[in-house]
Amino acid sequence: MASLVRAIYLARDRRLERQVQLQIQALAQGFPFDAGDRVVAGSKRVAILAKEIAAARQQARDSGVLNTTAFTFEERATAAYSEAIKTVDEMGKELSGDAALSADKLAEEIQSGAARTRFTVILTLLMPGLFCIVLLWLARRHLAKPILSAIANLNRINDNTATIAPRSRPILTELAMIADAVRSYGETATELRRKNVVLQALAEEDPLTGLANRRTFENFLKASLSDGTRRGGTAVLMIDLDHFKSINDRYGHQVGDQCLQNLALVLLSVDGLSKFLAARYGGEEFVIVYNAESEEQALLDAAFLCRRIEATRIPLEGEQSMTMTASIGVSFTSKNDPAEMGELISRADKALYLAKSGGRNRVVSYHSAYAKGHVSRAGEKTAR
Repeated sequence: MASLVRAIYLARDRRLERQVQLQIQALAQGFPFDAGDRVVAGSKRVAILAKEIAAARQQARDSGVLNTTAFTFEERATAAYSEAIKTVDEMGKELSGDAALSADKLAEEIQSGAARTRFTVILTLLMPGLFCIVLLWLARRHLAKPILSAIANLNRINDNTATIAPRSRPILTELAMIADAVRSYGETATELRRKNVVLQALAEEDPLTGLANRRTFENFLKASLSDGTRRGGTAVLMIDLDHFKSINDRYGHQVGDQCLQNLALVLLSVDGLSKFLAARYGGEEFVIVYNAESEEQALLDAAFLCRRIEATRIPLEGEQSMTMTASIGVSFTSKNDPAEMGELISRADKALYLAKSGGRNRVVSYHSAYAKGHVSRAGEKTAR
């Protein structure tokens, strides 16, 4: 449902918007009533919001591309999209909670079945000695073996490995139920672990660019500063896309997203950096942290990156394309001149401000600007 909402929001064709809207409505009507009132109501609300997005887009097209009213309709579509995504996230949390309750219920059924099985074993052992040998054989084959198989599967679940189905189904209903419950519990546990991995990835990555998010960057920077084995020092490059609002206003948010994604690819393509991490800091701001030999080397790396960004071309409709530029602020700390994480980020941000106020498409180092008076513009260092 989230994918369909993104599709109708990014679509720019009335027929495609209508098709996606019908798919969302069909999906919303397909939720079973036992999924929960909040989930059913949420799916209906998402269908209504999808209809609002399509209507706002159609009204924007009818009003004209450069009309002020068209931008108002685009804002309505964006607001409806944000609410729809939020509603889908709440539905996901609701379903995740239901899965956890189902897992607890399965665990209780396993414990109850095991208790009944122990009672059956005790009664079997108390039978007359004439049938002891036969009963022991039957107990081993039809009782002990299924129980050991169930216990082995529970251990496999604890070890995060797949369960193994028995060669033959137990004759006793209780044992068969236990075996089925254990396998069902194993499948549920595996699915929950898979979802946890996905949620962990979403918590650490930016969904648009695939880069690390701000929290991951701060954790990485904190670990880098506390690493006593690092050589040289730690460099932080704060990168801001120039005139990003103008790009969105002129070409639309879809082209703006393409600019952000292409900038992320440029950051990931930088080679030769030690203990390197690229992250989206927020909006059109990105950040790189890595171990650099010196501040001068960090300036050279930033200047090279500035040229790479300027050389990147963003394809537009038809055979047209556009270029983009970025301003970069550099901060550096070493063992001889230590700085806390917040101070290092603040220095990079101040240097970025000087780069943007000085004309953009340039690199400024905090120490060079505030202490030595040096500024680097797209690879050149000129002394003031």
